[in-house]
Amino acid sequence: MGAAEWPLDKTTSGGEPSMSTNPITDYHSLFGVTAIVLALTYAGHTWGLGRWWAGLPLVQKNRWLI
Repeated sequence: MGAAEWPLDKTTSGGEPSMSTNPITDYHSLFGVTAIVLALTYAGHTWGLGRWWAGLPLVQKNRWLI
């Protein structure tokens, strides 16, 4: 999460801390990209409950739930 917290300008022209967040990258975009990558790589099958979920009868009938 360092990329989201890294400010582009740490100090003002007077030498005081700017206390600003990075206007280019924030937590929303980082979490969004992380969620998409985990979903596309079927991370739930490796580290989570993905195999158990896929085996449920409700999910077997409605494959769009995977």
